Amino acid sequence: MKLKSLLVMMFTIGAVECIAQSDTLTLKRCIEIGIENNLTLQQKQQDIHIAEIGQSENRHKLIPVIQGYANFVHNVERATSVTDGSNLSKLLGVDAPYMVGQGLDFQTTGGFQLSMPLYNQTLYTGIQIADKMKEISEASYEKAKEDLTVEISKLYYLAQTTAKQIELIRSNIGRMESLKSITSAFYDNDMALKVDVQRVDINLENLRTQLTNAEAMYEQQLNLLRYTLDFAPDTPILLSTLKGYIDYDDSYLLRGLSPDLYEMQLLNMQSEVLQKQKKMINQGYLPTLSLVGATQWTAFTDKFENYFHTHPTNKWYNHTYWGLQLNVPIFDGLAKRNKSRKVAAQYTQLQTTIADTEKKLQTQYQNSLNDWHNNIRNAERQRENYRLAESVYLVTSDQYKEGVASMSDLLQDEMRMTEAQNGYISALYKYMVSELSLLKLTGQLNRLTE
Repeated sequence: MKLKSLLVMMFTIGAVECIAQSDTLTLKRCIEIGIENNLTLQQKQQDIHIAEIGQSENRHKLIPVIQGYANFVHNVERATSVTDGSNLSKLLGVDAPYMVGQGLDFQTTGGFQLSMPLYNQTLYTGIQIADKMKEISEASYEKAKEDLTVEISKLYYLAQTTAKQIELIRSNIGRMESLKSITSAFYDNDMALKVDVQRVDINLENLRTQLTNAEAMYEQQLNLLRYTLDFAPDTPILLSTLKGYIDYDDSYLLRGLSPDLYEMQLLNMQSEVLQKQKKMINQGYLPTLSLVGATQWTAFTDKFENYFHTHPTNKWYNHTYWGLQLNVPIFDGLAKRNKSRKVAAQYTQLQTTIADTEKKLQTQYQNSLNDWHNNIRNAERQRENYRLAESVYLVTSDQYKEGVASMSDLLQDEMRMTEAQNGYISALYKYMVSELSLLKLTGQLNRLTE
């Protein structure tokens, strides 16, 4: 664990140094770093390791078990044994109706015992369940990777659009400052009213406020991205620039809902586990056969000190045996019956969940596909609207400089252009998120890291 922590720390330091050198942090690189550093994924990896241990634990139940033991008994009141003495009467020819015997004060026993299952169906099914639980842990890890990829991508896209918005606001501030200089010059030459200068000042202040809010929002988004990537709070991040146009290829997004989504895989695996659990419960009605054996040594003496020197009673008697042990279940108070019924009810409930999830995912795919097409159209329209609003503003700006257009017309066109900019940025983000949703539902999120 220390070596792994050291490697993760070295990797993080290297990533920070790379970023500090003003290298652009692409979405692909963000996803790779997030998968490497994310603590939730590390927990999922530990779940896989725990499942592997459980897998080995169940397999090892098939190998022999050997244990040693030793007992020392001090008979404070000796045990008494009574026989009818008939055998002795026949040998000696005397009347001995009863014989009474007592044991010795001290008894010592030691030896080894062996047991190994030869036939036990519940053990075999338990091994299959352990194997399936390992597959569930692996699928859970892959699903967590997908969820993390989607989360990082959304944060990255959001920060990109905010950065683009900041760029446009700064451009608008530059134009407004230029307009203020012109209006102030007009006012100084009695070609404009003081209220015109004040209107420009108001708009300029509004743009600066928008810039401050956007920069604060951008920093918050970067902080969320740093947290997700497990970066230090002061780590500098430079993202790639958002493209101002849509370059899409629908050939890989129209393949339909993927049949291998991890949501469905996990549910189907859980269904298999419940089936095997019910099978294992029913197999509890079957007999089990085991190989057993033991060897032991026993010593008896009437005085404790005889253990420490040669004495006629200080003798060890050996007993060794091997055999087969058959266990046949007869009646368990309906315990297995109740367990089987409970698992059967859980299985039926899970089948309903599977059917509902299939319909839900299919609906999500259709809705995401519709959103994707709609967002493409909206983004293209918003882009054209932005271009048109910008060209109108530039014409009105030239007319204002020539004294043809009024300040009110210019400010209204500037406001429309700003609204068109915000609409286009919002449409781009919605388009990218809908494409991300389709990539997930079609099982193609790996395209983000290719």
